[in-house]
Amino acid sequence: MQTDKVMEYHGCEVRPVVTPTGKGRYAAAAIVTDRVGDTRTLGVDGDFANAQEARDEALELAVAWIQQRSVVSERYVRRM
Repeated sequence: MQTDKVMEYHGCEVRPVVTPTGKGRYAAAAIVTDRVGDTRTLGVDGDFANAQEARDEALELAVAWIQQRSVVSERYVRRM
């Protein structure tokens, strides 16, 4: 498992995680920590040919998740 540098986006810390899966392929995830310290791990659906592609997809997923959250904060969403 390879954890790249931490990126900050809209007050959240984003850590892309790239893992070799065998046969020269890679899996990816992103660990997002928000302003209050809550952490969420986002798995990237995909099987990537190289580590950079996996990392880029992890960052893209994290940014999209953060942007969605900033539109409507989760605290205002009623859970059933």
